[in-house]
Amino acid sequence: MPAAFFPVKVISSVYQSLVWADKAAYHTGMTAQPGSQRLIELQELLLRFQAVERHTRNPADTSKRENDVEHSYHLAMAAWLLAPHFSLDAGKAIRIALAHDLVEIYAGDTFAYGERSELDAKDAREQAALETLRQEWPDFTDMIACIEDYKHKASDEAKFVYALDKVMPIIMNMLGKGAAWRDYGVTMEQFITEKERKIPQDSPLYPYYGELLAMLQQTPHYFHQEPTS
Repeated sequence: MPAAFFPVKVISSVYQSLVWADKAAYHTGMTAQPGSQRLIELQELLLRFQAVERHTRNPADTSKRENDVEHSYHLAMAAWLLAPHFSLDAGKAIRIALAHDLVEIYAGDTFAYGERSELDAKDAREQAALETLRQEWPDFTDMIACIEDYKHKASDEAKFVYALDKVMPIIMNMLGKGAAWRDYGVTMEQFITEKERKIPQDSPLYPYYGELLAMLQQTPHYFHQEPTS
């Protein structure tokens, strides 16, 4: 038998041994180099993340909703562009942006203009989701730390990404000519109230919001218009 040839049973046995070693390592909290099975599980996690649809529409086809992977990638790229201009750690901002919505795999997306009961339950749903991720990914502590940083806005980078997360959907909706705002009955007054509540005036992102708002005030038809009597 040639030296390079291994029977299928041997390969299968070695593979199963590696898989079980992998699982034993991360379930006991050991810091082990992730194996191929762990990469498969990460890909499965990201595919589930991609399946989470947001209320923001795809400007190229407003019948389609943006998904969480698209949103997180767009946010990470914007953070990469802007963070260095505000003396922030771009790498950290990118990681927070990529991880910030992973809880939505289990908690779902919460529409900012949705039902009060859903909004009130958001924190509890997302905390439960975080605990699930913590149990499933004890070997990916940096991911969990980034989610927690964002949740608590503990670092300057997390505060920055939080505010940027409120700015980027404005741009997506503008590019879609307000299709989602009109479909969901969002008025300009509701929009302003929501953004003013979430984007602090001392944030480096507030001037961007102000510029975008000035543009939107030139296109009020992007928003739902209440009937006039």
